[in-house]
Amino acid sequence: MTDNADQHASIDPVRIASLFPLPPIARAEIAGRFTIDDADPESLGAHDEDAAPDIVLLGPPLRVDKAFLERLPTSVKAIATYSVGLDHIDLDAVRARGLPLFYTPSVLSNAVADHAMLLMLAATRRMTEATALLREGRWVDMRSNQILGVELAGRTLGVYGLGDIGARVARRAAAFGMSVVYHNRKRAKDEAGATYIAAADDFLAEADILLLAAPSTDETRNFLNAERLSTARDGVVVVNIARGDLVDDDALVAALESGKVRAAALDVFRNEPNLDPRYLTLPNVVTTPHVGSATEEARRGMAATLCDAIEAWRRGERPANQIV
Repeated sequence: MTDNADQHASIDPVRIASLFPLPPIARAEIAGRFTIDDADPESLGAHDEDAAPDIVLLGPPLRVDKAFLERLPTSVKAIATYSVGLDHIDLDAVRARGLPLFYTPSVLSNAVADHAMLLMLAATRRMTEATALLREGRWVDMRSNQILGVELAGRTLGVYGLGDIGARVARRAAAFGMSVVYHNRKRAKDEAGATYIAAADDFLAEADILLLAAPSTDETRNFLNAERLSTARDGVVVVNIARGDLVDDDALVAALESGKVRAAALDVFRNEPNLDPRYLTLPNVVTTPHVGSATEEARRGMAATLCDAIEAWRRGERPANQIV
């Protein structure tokens, strides 16, 4: 005999309207558990009553604000964002509308931590310059002073924002022989062997490599500006896997051009996908197009995490990844 929740689910299946292009591996995960259809934000209210969505699924490119929420059909009872970042969502507006909001923490942390190490290695070993040497046909012989980089072992990694991802990077960095310091508003619950430095200037003065891993908030935006760069070590390497608006682009470009910053490795940018074009002209910059979490495992896991949350919510529970 089925319980009431199972009976309800069989009578009233969940319909999801996807406003975000999902990879096939994620869409298949969701389609195996719910009904999912692609939709346009402007046409959500045009569905027949029988096909009206119960949940809208979206991602970072779409701004969720009061105006967006007012356009939602009354059938929508919850929102799911295919992301761990929430800077595209006005949480107060969602709260006022009374809609549960689910997101995807933790499941993509390993992928992003791996990518952070990739960027760190690419920057310190001058990967942009090395590959350009081959692609442009300028590699003509072996020279012992050609494309000299620096090693990670013995250097200090400074993590700005030691959350789940930052802690996983810290553990990976330790395996490379690095020491790790971090700066947060307060001490982290999981310090991952890193040393806490309360003052931002003191923290920056200790880091040979600076990893930006904090969320985008009023407090963190433009954290890395000209003033803070002036307190950093000469020759610091900057790696950003967080959000582009943590960095003042003018300040970082100037520091890269002057040599104050040895190199930068950036997976995220302001105004994505319209990044500051100067980054693409500098030989000491490694760039990737916001693909830190782009693994099959992470993409499938993100979809499964949202599905689990929806099922728990339908049972009258509050899932751990419900933010509102």
